[in-house]
Formats: sequence, structure tokens, C-alpha cells
Amino acid sequence: MTRRKVLATLFIITGLMLATSPVFAQWHTDTRISNTASSSYSAYNSGAWSIAADNADVYIVWRDQSFTQYVRGVVFPIGTPPAPGSGTALSTGSVSYDVGVAAGDNTNAHVVWDYSSHQYYNGYNGSSWGSEYDHFYTGDNMRAQSIANNSAGTSFIVTTGTWNNPAFVYRIRYRERSAGGSWTPMTDIWAPPSTDYHYFVAPSICLTPTGTRHISMGIYRTAGPSYTIGHMWSPNGTSWSSEYVLPANSAYHVYPTSICSDKNGNIFIAYLSYPSPYQVRVIDNVGGSWNAPVTISNSTTSISYVSICSDTFGNVWVGWDQAGGAANEIFYAMRPAGGPWGTPQPLTANDGYTSRYINLTADKNGNVHASWTDNRDGNYEIYYNWFGGSSGPGPGGERDLACTRILQPVGKIQKGTIEPKAVIANLGEEIDSGYAKCFITGPGANYNKGNKEGIVYLDPGQEKEITFPDWEPSGVPGDQYRVEVVVYLWPEKTIADYDSTNNTKVAYATIASGTEVVATTVVRPEEGSTVDKMKPAAYFTNIGTDPAVNFYCHADITPGPTTAEYMDSVGVSDTLQPGDSTLIEFKDWICLDEAPFTAEFYVTGVDGALRIVNFNGTPWTGIAEKPYLYAPGLSISGTNINFTLPKAASVSLKVYDATGKLVSTLLEGSAAQGNHSYNLSAHSGVYFVKLVTPDYSAVRKVVIF
Repeated sequence: MTRRKVLATLFIITGLMLATSPVFAQWHTDTRISNTASSSYSAYNSGAWSIAADNADVYIVWRDQSFTQYVRGVVFPIGTPPAPGSGTALSTGSVSYDVGVAAGDNTNAHVVWDYSSHQYYNGYNGSSWGSEYDHFYTGDNMRAQSIANNSAGTSFIVTTGTWNNPAFVYRIRYRERSAGGSWTPMTDIWAPPSTDYHYFVAPSICLTPTGTRHISMGIYRTAGPSYTIGHMWSPNGTSWSSEYVLPANSAYHVYPTSICSDKNGNIFIAYLSYPSPYQVRVIDNVGGSWNAPVTISNSTTSISYVSICSDTFGNVWVGWDQAGGAANEIFYAMRPAGGPWGTPQPLTANDGYTSRYINLTADKNGNVHASWTDNRDGNYEIYYNWFGGSSGPGPGGERDLACTRILQPVGKIQKGTIEPKAVIANLGEEIDSGYAKCFITGPGANYNKGNKEGIVYLDPGQEKEITFPDWEPSGVPGDQYRVEVVVYLWPEKTIADYDSTNNTKVAYATIASGTEVVATTVVRPEEGSTVDKMKPAAYFTNIGTDPAVNFYCHADITPGPTTAEYMDSVGVSDTLQPGDSTLIEFKDWICLDEAPFTAEFYVTGVDGALRIVNFNGTPWTGIAEKPYLYAPGLSISGTNINFTLPKAASVSLKVYDATGKLVSTLLEGSAAQGNHSYNLSAHSGVYFVKLVTPDYSAVRKVVIF
């Protein structure tokens, strides 16, 4: 007979043993959270987390293009994720950028996001979400916020802001609010002078157990260490200190950092190293001062977007995504309390589908939770998994063997020989032994084999990868196979241990279509180039064995502090034969910021992989088409557009928004010699004014507050 208990109960029973005895747990099964018509994205271009948890519930938020209200969220009890759905609308607006969430105790949580220089906030009171709140301050252009909560439900928000006078300078801004109270003023806590330009990248915030606020961010700087990491701290939210924690050219500041505190108040900051190849590194101040950074990853392929958290036992977890084969996959590593970092482990299988933008958090019971974006079901949706839960040894030290992951075959597979692999673990408190069997069923398959290693001996808490004899699918593209791995106790040859439900793991594999289209050559932008305006373009190639027809090519570019997020798609209805390529040009992209950007090229409708290009942006101001001795001298004063004509001429004076859409035609026709002035009446935002005469063309930016 087996006994079953939840992990939270187990922690209470063994509370006196935690300092010396590890509590063993496992990753559960990947669960799809969202099910919508368009793409769903977890936070990635900010230092925030799109997942949070308290002692009872898990909170997941994301942005979704399927609705007029982009920001969505779900709340569910720990251990019981909901069926896939559309979530609850948290915003009233149709667009948002990265969404962050933080939780306190007593089932309350708070969410922040930004759009068009405004910062928004919403809260969960234990039963329902509230109303959207706008943090807008004239001239701030707030972007890339992060949020933390303490156990009482106080919210702490950090963001970046800009101003235009005396120069276009970035700053770190902060405010907080006690549960049910009023917001403190939005305060500049790091505002360098215009002579020392800083580009602060996506600050991340955490709290120590004593309530000290800590903030990290990537920094590009003109008058000092650049490509570095900044750190700020304050015991009360009003008196702040700041420092640069790395020498110049140490961190790839384009990607956000992620910060956390362990139970002892030690600070850990995760970031990407510089120069290429970029690796995941973590720097900590264990012992009272900053220690040498530790390189966590060991990849030779693309790595991006880190997330870090610490659980109640003092273990620190870091996750990231990297190219694991045909597509990006999620990896993680764990540093046990007081110990060294472990080796990287895959969280998602190398299944040919894209898994990106992991977000990590820990609840008050010691469980660790993860959410990310995944297209394994044909659309980019939000997925979830958690480490912990209903398994572990009882007070009497019962045996508990488990299969924690199936590595292959899973997801998309190719015809040909495959070596099945899985990971088994000893969740008990004593050395144990066992063996495993793999069962594969489906079209033409009846596979039943034991692991090649025979009897496997495992220390308490140890995981081990095992392999099975080769298998070759005999079906055709589209055929699906059920893969089941069962681990048995030895010598009993049974699964009747403490928790027999975790002895079995099931996955599915599908023979991939012979059609696969990827962006083989990106024409614009080029890697590392500097761009002010362009038409993104790439050659998309069918690298599969079957013709491709009726698919969409996509180009996405991350937003900047004031540059709008860019998304465009072009349908391809003509047949693309194997080996053939087609050049796809997308709509114009206009840059408003001196900032780094990331372009992503991919396809939907057929199989394919993501192509990523990193480049730098510079504000587009327009180029004179012809030199003209007596230029009209287009200028902006407030909302007045002024120009002078040295002679009568036909004039076109038009206003466009940041996406390139025509907003207003102020003049289209003849104009006399002399001074002219027109007033622009428009909602707050960023606009471009274009003046065209037969001999002159100019563009100017205007910001209306």
C-alpha cells in the first residue's frame, strides 16, 4: 500500500531535518495554458517575470494578439493547472509590451506592463482582477518595467524613463505602494547627466528577507564602463546606492538581466556574457562582496533571455533558451544552497519545436514554477511546468523511483534509426536500484525493450540518463506514436513504491512532414549593423523533401524605449519546391531610438525554425533627396510645424505615426514664398512630419504629450 501526500505537508513533517536532509522532488508534465487564435508570449524583453506564486496559487500572465485586450492572465491552485484557454483580460488596450507579475501572501498579486510610453498596473484581490491603472507621467516614455511584492502585498516597481532636455537621456525610475494604500511619487533613482549617456536595459527588481530593494540592469555607457551590469540597492525605497559590478565589455547588455535574493539575503544576478559566443553567467555577493562570475551554460549556439529565482531552501535556479537542434529549447541549472552550480539540464525536449522565453519563480512551499512560449501545438502558446509536488520519501524512508523525463523520441521525429532515451531518478532517502522498460506503440510499432544499462544504482536524489535499443519508425509523415517509459524496483520487479504514479512517464512523437521552410539568408538587417529605417527582408528556403504551399513568412522586431514593436507577415500561396528559395520583403521599420534591437524571422503553416539577428538602431531623421542651397528649413516648435520657402513651390506636408500610417495631410498643393506654420492636432504619441518640395525632402520627429 502506498501513501500520498502533497509536498507542502511533507515540509511541515520534516521541518527539523531541512538543514541536513534534502527534499527530493521532480519536474511534472508540461502543461499548455493558453489556447488562442494568435501568438501568446511570456515576458522576455524585460527584467520582469510573467509567472508568480504564493503559498496557495500560481499566477501566469502573457500578451496575446488574438484579442482587442492584449494582456491576459490565469490564476490556479498549486498542482492543478487549468485546461488551456484564453485567460482573463487584464488590460483595456489593444497593444502591450512585456507583462510582469508578482505575488504576496493571502492570494494577492499585481501585474505591470507598458505601451506607448505609458505604464499600466492591475491587481488580483483573491477572487478577481481589478481595473487597469495608468502610471503615465508627461515626458517619461516609460518602458521595460519589473515588479516585486513582499508578503504583505506591497508592490515595488522599477522602470526606465527618458527625457528630451537637455539631451535624450535614460534614467531608472521607481515607486511603491502598500496593499490598499497610495502610490509614492515616481522617483528618479539613477539619472546620469547628459554628458554621461547611459542606455539602461530592462531593470529587474527583487527583495531580500529584510526588505532591502535590489535592482540590476544592463548598461551601455559613453563615458565609462560599457557593456556592463549595474546594481542598485535601498533599505527603504528613498535612499539609493548604485554601482557597476562588472568591468567594461563583460555583459551583452542588449538582453535583460534577472536578479534574485536567497533566504539569507545573498544577491544573484543572471546575464549574458560578452563578446560572442554569449553564455549564461551568474554573479553573486555571497560572503559580502561580489564574487567572480560563474559561467553556467556551455553552448556553441545562440543563447538568449535568462530568468533566475531562489526557493525557500536557498537553492538558486536559472533558466534560458538556446538552439538545441532544429529549434530553440529551454535549459536550466540549479545551485544547491551553499554548493556549486550544477550542469545545465534540458527542461523541454529537443523535439523540433520552438520553446523560448522561460520565466522562473518559487512559492512559499519550496516548489519551483516555470512558464514559457512554445509552438509544439502549431501556434505559439504559453506552457507551464513545476518542480515539486506529490512525491517524496515518507518519515520511514520508503523507496521512491521515478521516470522524470523522456528525451527521445518526442515531438517531431525523422524517419530513420532513433535511440530512445529517458531520465530516471531516486526520490528516496537511501541508495536504491532499478531498471526501466520503454514501450512504443503506433502505426507499425509494437516496441517493448529494457534499458541497455541493465540494473541502475542511484544515490538519494540522483538522476541518470538511460538508453534503450534502437527503434525505427515505419510510418509516414504525420503518423503519431505513443512512448511510455516505466521504471521498476529491483529486485522486486514492481512499481509499488512510495508513489507509484511517478514511475511511469508518457510522451508522443510524430513523424515530421517533409516540408520545412527557414530563413536561410537575412538580407536586412545584417548582424551587428546600425539601421535607422529599412524594409526587413530575407530569403526563405524549403530545406525539406516535399513542396511547401500556403504558408506565412513572419518578421518581428523587439520594441525600443519609444520605437513601436514591429510585426509583419507575408503569405506565400505559390508552391515552393524543395531546395528553392523566395525573397520576402516586409513593410518599413522606422527606428526612434539609439538602442539595440533583435529581429526574428520564422514561418507558420509549415514546419520551420526561428532565425535571429541582433542589430543596433539609430533614430531616423530623414535624408534630403537633393541638396538645395535655399532649404525650406523644416522645424518643430511644440505642436507647430514651421518652414520657409525661398520661392513659390508645390508642397506636400504630411504627418505619420510611429508605424508609418498616414495621420494627417496638412498641405498638399501650391504655397507662396515666405514663412509658413501649421498646427498639429493629435493624441499624445510620437509622430513624423514629412515635407516634400520639388527640390527638397525632410522628415522631423515630434512628440506630443
